[in-house]
Amino acid sequence: MDELKGGEIPIKYLIEFKLDVNGIVEESDVIGAIFGQTEGLFGPVFDLREMQRTGKIGRIIVKTVHKNGKTYGKIIAFSALDIPSTALFISLVESVNQIGPYEAKITLSKLVDYRKSKIEKIVQRAKQILDSWKMESIPKAEEIIEELRRYLIPPPTLTIGKEKLAAGPEALTSEEVILVEGRADVANLLKYGIKNVLAMEGAKIPESLKSLLEGKTVTAFLDGDRGGELNLKKLLQTIKVDYVAWAPKGKEVEELKPEEIFEALRKKIPVSALGIRKRDIEELKRYENLIKEINGTLDAVLLDKNDNILERIPVSELVDKLKESPENLVDKIIFDGIVTERLLKIALDKKISLIIGNRIGGIKEIPRGIKIIAFSQKQNEH
Repeated sequence: MDELKGGEIPIKYLIEFKLDVNGIVEESDVIGAIFGQTEGLFGPVFDLREMQRTGKIGRIIVKTVHKNGKTYGKIIAFSALDIPSTALFISLVESVNQIGPYEAKITLSKLVDYRKSKIEKIVQRAKQILDSWKMESIPKAEEIIEELRRYLIPPPTLTIGKEKLAAGPEALTSEEVILVEGRADVANLLKYGIKNVLAMEGAKIPESLKSLLEGKTVTAFLDGDRGGELNLKKLLQTIKVDYVAWAPKGKEVEELKPEEIFEALRKKIPVSALGIRKRDIEELKRYENLIKEINGTLDAVLLDKNDNILERIPVSELVDKLKESPENLVDKIIFDGIVTERLLKIALDKKISLIIGNRIGGIKEIPRGIKIIAFSQKQNEH
């Protein structure tokens, strides 16, 4: 009876389907067809992968036999959903009509309610399932539809802390928190079922944020623009951030579609992998105004040891200008370009101590005596 365990989820219902395929397929083909053909039909709230990841449905087991060039068998699934949501899940699985290149038919054959006695077979669709469910009282179809509607409506945005920060209902209770930039970001994530979300709101990092996030695993989910990068640097000076997720380049979290949200969160990376050190953050803050001034201009600013501006030139002239400069004249370079091996070699020859660029190219090793930092940390290629 191992197949009845359903993994680690608290099972409410066991569902068994009959499988008929007009060709030879393997069990993995059946699983692939179920996940592939139902993806996105009812949005991320009823995405089978997400429901399985969050423990709303358990393992899906397929058992097949081949006979006369065809495939027969059964599919067993486990549900921790409520009645109408389980009905909708059954209908989703029944909607699969092709496995590999072959026509297929999946029909419900058995439904067992783990909280009550066994109930009889239920017909194919969700309305028929609800109509024939053997229980002490059968709810009206209108009530079931209304419950399904409520299930899909996002919860309201809450406010927490003395700064009244926008948050989802699980921001305080969850061990993991997704930290976003503003109230609109919170509303967008709530719309797609992400409830452990909290906004930092405003240009200044709120004082209460550190205590609210103490002991939690924090993922900073930021806009894919310069503002998002600057907010990350501010956060890292204030609180402990474990992971960073980015909206697609040029997009804001508040405007993302569900597939973009889940893709970005799946691709989150540890802060340690960004190569951001406290000393680097201090340097970036020290030259923040200059970085803002040259970002997007393809210009370079040359500074002496006292941070006096010696010259501002196009990046295209930077290498030639450095070759002509006497040793120890230029001490720092801040420019809107990529730090390359060629530039690094010339900078070493000229005794330059610091290079801050937009990105760092494929530099194998940074020699002693010089520091290089990328102000566009999420695009750091080093």
